[in-house]
Amino acid sequence: MGEYAWYPGRELTEHSNVARFCRAHGLDGYRALQARSVADPEWYWTAAARDIGIVWHEEPLCARDGSGGIAATRWFPGGRTNLVDSCLERHVRRGRPDATALRWEREDGTRGRLGYREAARLSARVATGLRGLGVGEGDRVAGYLPPGPEAFLLLFACARIGAVLVPMFSGFGTDALAVRLADAGARVLVTAGATTRRGNRYEMLPVARAAAEKVPDVAHLVVVDEPPGTAPTAAVATTAWRALTEAEPAETVPLAAGAPFLLLYTSGTTGRPKGAVHTHGGFPVQVGSEVRYNLDVRPDDVAFWVTDPGWIMFALVVIGCTLAGACVLAYEGALDHPGPDRLERLLEEHRVSVFGSSPSLARAMMATGAPGPAASGLRVLGSTGEPWTEAAWRWYFEEVGGGRCPVINISGGTEVGGSLLASAPTVPQTPCGFTGPCLGIDAVIEDADGAEAGEGELGELVVRQSWPGMTRGLWRAPERFARTYFGRRPGRWSHGDLVSRSDGEWFVHGRLDDVMKVAGKRLGPAEVEEAALKDPAVAEAAAVGVPHPVKGEALWCFVVPASGTLSAPEAERIRARVAEALGPAFRPGRVVALPELPRTRTGKVMRRLIRDCVTQDVPGDLSTLANPHSLQALRAALHEAADG
Repeated sequence: MGEYAWYPGRELTEHSNVARFCRAHGLDGYRALQARSVADPEWYWTAAARDIGIVWHEEPLCARDGSGGIAATRWFPGGRTNLVDSCLERHVRRGRPDATALRWEREDGTRGRLGYREAARLSARVATGLRGLGVGEGDRVAGYLPPGPEAFLLLFACARIGAVLVPMFSGFGTDALAVRLADAGARVLVTAGATTRRGNRYEMLPVARAAAEKVPDVAHLVVVDEPPGTAPTAAVATTAWRALTEAEPAETVPLAAGAPFLLLYTSGTTGRPKGAVHTHGGFPVQVGSEVRYNLDVRPDDVAFWVTDPGWIMFALVVIGCTLAGACVLAYEGALDHPGPDRLERLLEEHRVSVFGSSPSLARAMMATGAPGPAASGLRVLGSTGEPWTEAAWRWYFEEVGGGRCPVINISGGTEVGGSLLASAPTVPQTPCGFTGPCLGIDAVIEDADGAEAGEGELGELVVRQSWPGMTRGLWRAPERFARTYFGRRPGRWSHGDLVSRSDGEWFVHGRLDDVMKVAGKRLGPAEVEEAALKDPAVAEAAAVGVPHPVKGEALWCFVVPASGTLSAPEAERIRARVAEALGPAFRPGRVVALPELPRTRTGKVMRRLIRDCVTQDVPGDLSTLANPHSLQALRAALHEAADG
């Protein structure tokens, strides 16, 4: 472990949400709270739900019923609630009706705001409009929308009447959208007419209409800003979003704590996406805990996370921040358009105090050589998505946060309903690390045989007890749920992350699917990539293991050259640099130059696709790939390397 790069000041150690919670329960700081929350999770989740402000229409009988085992745990059994009451109505009743719940801006500069009372009223009207389309409790409503007020309101409109929201990534094509609509059995699809990125208009309505026509269950298409002269379709009835907002407000329906409100798809490597189910009781408590105690969001904060409504972070930030009575900023467009100062202007003009992004975004900004947007009002930075390199972490900390803000790493996933590991705002930080498991999460690191890994040893992140945000299952796939998460380690959740711990801090090294076994030792891609990125010729890097007849696996590095081209001496220097950092056995067999790495829209490098191209395997799910042309360039580079 390196030296601490950041220490909490008095404001956080005395006035943060988690410091106040610890004092209220007689606990000596975050570490003590962490230990008690795992030893007595019923106490913690009951106390956290009360502190977060969960409104119960009927009090639960207990925090959890684990009699059916970890996979079938029932959270807050007997309780009745509705997250709209906790997130919106509560603040109206408590005298903050005009506090801002949402600010939004589009790439063309259009912007607006919604107060809590207005957000509650408009979402209630949309809820009535959905009922008029035949939507009832348990029915699925899909949202195919860019970040903005419609995505925000649709979430609460569905929740209000007990419908299940199915968020779709705004960059999906027709087939990807149709597969998920069919699997969910969605009755209604809400879509934008188009979205804009870097000044270019991308039509969404034709994609949505074509997908809806492929799925018999979809009876209604609701369109935001439908272009004039759009031809109607006989297969699916079309309604304007505006008509939904003009209906009489619907009442909030009390629901069982275990009632689903969110069906969120995550990609599967086999091509079939997995639908994670989240509930009115468990999900708000889970994300409310993370946003309140780890990200330290308070009522006067403005929080901006770079995400899409189709990803888990949108729901996490919207629900977590409105529980706190804070303001969410949604931005539709590219952060570097029309110029590189766009992010800085967003942070300053909207007075953002909590900002979150992926390590990939930081690396992309870092590669431009321009200074970061160290906005004056920032006090907390967040990050999730994939492991950091130390250089990128330090750049984010110093350039974006001005060297004064903690970097709150969170790591979990769609099926987790939040995070399993997180940093804490009251504990010193080293680059790239986590304080440890989130509050209430009973996580350990195990080796392949199920033994707990020792200090500094790599192992899989495993959870031994259920938590409130854990998916209630995979939609229409109970066997797949049991096999995927509990098949390898019965009675324990296998998360699939390669993790280590050192001197009280935890570190994520990548997904087990990305782990390489070279010279008999398991190696995460982050270590290799960090070594390669220290070479001035490298702007970006991805490391994969490829089959080798003698070694089992050989290490290959794929790099985006800083100058656009990579000479043979530069490639050899990169190989030597990696060998020097990790040992001679880990000298890359090849260094292959690419114009860009295959990525998801959120910036994650899709290493499995690189490996599939090398091995000439059929790739799995490509629906979240933001730059499909990168695979063609990758295959061409591999062909050229083979000829050479």
